[in-house]
Amino acid sequence: MGRIPKDLIEKIIERNDIVDIVSEFVPLRKTGRSYMGVCPFHNDKGPSLSVSQEKQLFHCFGCGASGNVIGFVMRIKNLDYLDAISYLADRANVPLEFSEDDKNTRENAVKEQIYRANVEAARFFFSNLKRSNKAITYLKSRNVESSIIFKFGIGYSIDSWNSLYIYLKSKGFSDEILLKAGLIVKSQKDYYDRFRNRIMFPVIDVKGRIIGFGGRVLDDSKPKYLNSPETPVFKKGTNLYGLNLVAKQGNVENLIIVEGYMDCITLHQYGINNAVASLGTALTMEQAKLLKRYSKDIYICYDADAAGKAATLRGLDILESVGCNVKIIEVPKGKDPDEFIKSFGVDEFKKVIENSLPVLQYRIEKAKDGKNLKDVNQKIVFINDVANILSEVENPIDVQVYAAKVFDETGIEVQSILEQVKKLKNNKINKNNRNNMRNNIVNGNVFNIEPAYRKAERLILNLCIKDIELYGYISKKIIPKEFITDEYKKAAEYIYNKCEKGEKIDANEILIEFESDKGIGDVASIFIEYEYSEDLYELADDLIKTIKKYNLENKIDEINEQIKSYEEANDIEKSAILSKELIELRRQLSLL
Repeated sequence: MGRIPKDLIEKIIERNDIVDIVSEFVPLRKTGRSYMGVCPFHNDKGPSLSVSQEKQLFHCFGCGASGNVIGFVMRIKNLDYLDAISYLADRANVPLEFSEDDKNTRENAVKEQIYRANVEAARFFFSNLKRSNKAITYLKSRNVESSIIFKFGIGYSIDSWNSLYIYLKSKGFSDEILLKAGLIVKSQKDYYDRFRNRIMFPVIDVKGRIIGFGGRVLDDSKPKYLNSPETPVFKKGTNLYGLNLVAKQGNVENLIIVEGYMDCITLHQYGINNAVASLGTALTMEQAKLLKRYSKDIYICYDADAAGKAATLRGLDILESVGCNVKIIEVPKGKDPDEFIKSFGVDEFKKVIENSLPVLQYRIEKAKDGKNLKDVNQKIVFINDVANILSEVENPIDVQVYAAKVFDETGIEVQSILEQVKKLKNNKINKNNRNNMRNNIVNGNVFNIEPAYRKAERLILNLCIKDIELYGYISKKIIPKEFITDEYKKAAEYIYNKCEKGEKIDANEILIEFESDKGIGDVASIFIEYEYSEDLYELADDLIKTIKKYNLENKIDEINEQIKSYEEANDIEKSAILSKELIELRRQLSLL
């Protein structure tokens, strides 16, 4: 797919007034020059959400969410950039067009041929299954019903060297396309099928396109599972098996993520239609964002072995980082969901779901694994691990409740646990404060803690657009390439260029350069009407100092690491040269 022309994006933005869009989701009330409402992006006691019709921007003074109309739709509907634009284009009856260059046209043609080849391969595998007693017997032994075989498009790759290759060649596909699709492999002499003598699971994206395959052997030979390699249409870690079926349901109450194809298939067969599988890879950020589009409430149900537990802990962090509410399903007796349901029935599995663990409880349970709490030293390690876990928790009631549970298990007084939690929390706050400038009070609200250099970048650019004389003062002291964050560096280049030419600065003109909701939000926050209580020139000096200090400290850390490496390698000459550079950088830092 090509890019949407900028002038068309501008037209779509113009046709979708941000006040009208936000009002569809949040009741707004006119207050002065802006509209105010309760923010939908955090637990707002509100109203904290400000919407400017004049600037066509929104900003929450509680959680810091900012953006234009595209950014708002991306956040509120959990859409990616192109889908948000498509939503707004449909709403405004603006036909979408894509500008194609020769490279994009060629790439899209290749992708279309791969999709077609995958469809033909899936038909071939499905046809093979109907004629193979061995494959049908295997699926019956796994209690897979005919309706589920049809629902998931399950097939069979016969035990033949190149039957799929011959079939697809007869359909007119070139060797190049079949190689790019990952359906065949090149040997020294010829081509052969990648998948042979395997039950085949087509992987289908939410748009209904077959993007790849997974194949499982019928016996205990290795590898048990073989997946398509990465291709122009299949990227590992960006899709989920079964999500196409969930997508047809729209938003669901919750989602269950499992490890394997058979786990997902079995859950659907027994009426649990909100299950997806992570395609044999550790959960990725892209998959987490994809899940959140359909539900914020996610249940993780990975295998009970060590690898499964490690994958669960990683998955928790990723899902929580994108704003999901997570619970963990622990299947008893070390079984996976497929095995458990077939041994004990779906009703018992539903009870397991009901008994799923909140994140905090799960983390504490895992911290206890392998420790003998009757041993003093192991008990101390456990308590410290728990305190570290609780030090990340914001809700004091949660901390108190779990500290009391740990007391019941260990006999360590709740107050002692809470004191350790407080100590660790303070250590983390102090560490963060070294990277955070003083809080700026804005319209009576304190912004969420953010790294000092990011806040400095945001506010220095806000000062630039506030007053052209102030820009002249700032631009002599700091240039765009000194900005640290990519988004703010790009925004600085735009703002400096406009100021030098004496041209009007338009927020949406720069915002259409960014395609992530974070990028849009960060840059949109530059255009907020801040109220400053101090001399703006003195503030500018402080902000510039913060940015320069961060750059110098980073450079010093980098050189220290290099010196350490050279000293370990006994390269005295290079170490001495860098030591002189280090002295100069420290001198510059002392002058700030």
